[in-house]
Order: sequence, then C-alpha cells, then structure tokens
Amino acid sequence: MSILRVVPPVVSTSRGPRFAGPAIGGLALLVAVLVPAATGARAAIGATECTGSQTVTYTPGLTDQPREVTVSGKDPLIECVSSSDPTIFQATSTFSATGTFSCTSGTRAGSRRITWNNGNTSTLSSTSTVSLNGAESLVLIKGVVVDGEFRGARWTGTFTMFSTKPQACLTAQGLAGVSGPLTLSIGSL
Repeated sequence: MSILRVVPPVVSTSRGPRFAGPAIGGLALLVAVLVPAATGARAAIGATECTGSQTVTYTPGLTDQPREVTVSGKDPLIECVSSSDPTIFQATSTFSATGTFSCTSGTRAGSRRITWNNGNTSTLSSTSTVSLNGAESLVLIKGVVVDGEFRGARWTGTFTMFSTKPQACLTAQGLAGVSGPLTLSIGSL
C-alpha cells in the first residue's frame, strides 16, 4: 500500500501567508479514497463478476422468422472475481430457456445454474432480449438468484453471438447454434 502525502499550498492573504489546507486537504482525502477503489478493485463490494464463453444450441434452429425455440448450453466462466466470496475464481454455467425469437430478435425466459469452483451452486432465473447490432447479435440477460450462494441477489449478463454460418438462418432447418463471449455480474447492481 502506498502512502499519499499531501502538502497544502500556501496562499497570500492580507494577514500574511496561510495554508489552504482545509479545502484542498478534503479534496486530497476524497481522491486518496476513490482512486484505489477505482483502479484496484475489479468487483464492487458485494459483487461477483465473471467472464467466459458461451456456446448455445437452438432446438429447432433459428430462422429469419420468429418461432418458439428452446435454447441450452454449458459454459466455462474462466475468470471470476468476488468481493462477496473470495474463494470464487472460476465456474461452470448450464442454462435452458424457451421463447419466441429469430436470428435477429426475440425474448425468452429460463434458468441458469452456476457451479462455483468452491463446490457451491447458484440457481438463477433469467429473462433475455436479443437484438441485432451490425453483423452480430447481442443478448441482454437479467434475473435474480433464486437458490444457493448469493440467493436474493440480482444479476445481469451480456452474450455477444457470433455465427460461423449466418446463411443457415435462411434455411428451413435454421441456425443450430452459436458461440461468443459471456459476462455475468451478480449483486451490487
């Protein structure tokens, strides 16, 4: 830990030189408190944040027309930081959801189960919205931890879908699956 030493400047007044300490000292204290928090902490107090990848399977496949689809997958969360439970550093996430959507839009509801590296689990409810953003689809996920570690905490996630076969959206069978980066945040939202 580094020590921050603040020497207040001297200002000239009609009574002679004076230290401008109280105002600047308060500002320096605020900076000393906020800078380490902003640069050194990766998870907010009471938060758990994970990054990894997600591979999704669609049954039936996604097409350019909206239809009822079940989505499922099992994903590695390769890097987790938790201020709530410092024993957490990795996890595996499995999920299933059903909804009406196409290759470019839609909404779905489902659940996700996370198995943490420390042996604990969390069951999360979720709702997702899919939107097209240029050549990629972005899924915004949110919900509540309904059981296990972090029970009662809100959570959010983002999944950027990249398809290696976008032309499959134009077939009767549709797009069978996609993969891409995934981020999850639990608590302090």
